[in-house]
Order: sequence, then C-alpha cells, then structure tokens
Amino acid sequence: MTNTIKYSIAALGIIFLMYLYNLNSQKSHNLEGEKIFTGLKEDIYRIVLSENDKEIELTKVDTTWSLTQADSFVVKENQIDKIFDRLLNVEREILISSKKEKWEKFGVDDSLGRHIFVYDQNDNEILHYIFGNSGQDWQHNYIRKHNSTDVYRTNDNVYFLLNTNVSYWGQKPPDPAPEGNPEE
Repeated sequence: MTNTIKYSIAALGIIFLMYLYNLNSQKSHNLEGEKIFTGLKEDIYRIVLSENDKEIELTKVDTTWSLTQADSFVVKENQIDKIFDRLLNVEREILISSKKEKWEKFGVDDSLGRHIFVYDQNDNEILHYIFGNSGQDWQHNYIRKHNSTDVYRTNDNVYFLLNTNVSYWGQKPPDPAPEGNPEE
C-alpha cells in the first residue's frame, strides 16, 4: 500500500471517530421533561386558578364542569380540554434556579405568579404550581411547585391558560327557542 492510501484511510478513520463522538454528544443534549400531572383526568374534581386577588374555580359534578363564581354561565368545553390536553401535560424541562431570591426575577413568587390548584373528589390537593412569565422567552414559562424552591423552565407556553376572567372560561347559555308559533 502506498503512503497516500494509508493517510487517506487514517483520515477517514479519524473522521468516522469524530462523527461517532459528535453523535454521542448530541444525544446528551436532548431534554427529558417531566409532566407536572401524571394522574388520571377522571381523578380531578376541582380546579382553582388564581392571580393576585382574582380567582376562578371550576368544579365537576358527574361529567359536567361549572364555574362557582358565575353559575349562570356555561363552561366552554374547549377551554376545559385545553387544561387537560395542554396545561396539565406541560413538562418541567430545565432547572433554572434553586434560590428563593430569584423567584421574583422569574415571576414565580407567591404574589407575582399565577397559581393552579387541582383537587380530587375528597377535596384533597393533588397539585399546586406557580407559573411565571418573565423575560423574553415567549415559547416557555417558568414554574415552581408550591413549597419547593426549585424553578424550572417549561417545554410550552401555557401562561395564558391560567386566565382568571369568568368570560374566558364560560359564556351565557343561548336563549331558549320560543315554544309554539306566535302567529297562531
């Protein structure tokens, strides 16, 4: 074998080894998130969303959800679906800080953040998280579990789903159709 072929094979081997090393390095950068709620949808009977002095409470009786603050409103089913399909499926991705002093910076202290409380049929608290939306990152939120100092970044922006306005969650029921023909 000539020296040119030997050098070419050696260079090809080095390039192949660098490729394998790079591939292995890329795998270590994949983010593995942890869902904030791993229970069953059927176990949830009450959801409370709060921000500052505003609070909204959604309660389930049988399979029907209602608003405690506005019992004359009908809950929008698509909004309830968003809670289960998106909000409770959000994942904690990256640990951002474990310092209580940083809570205000990320908007996850008790007074700045938006809270979600989830309760079971016996009114036992299943989860309580505080969401923050500080900074320039519009694709993610910050999240802190109540009674924990750890602040995480989420894999999705779900801050808007923690809305405490009654009109966001419910609407007035349609007027009933008149009975009979008024011309008779």
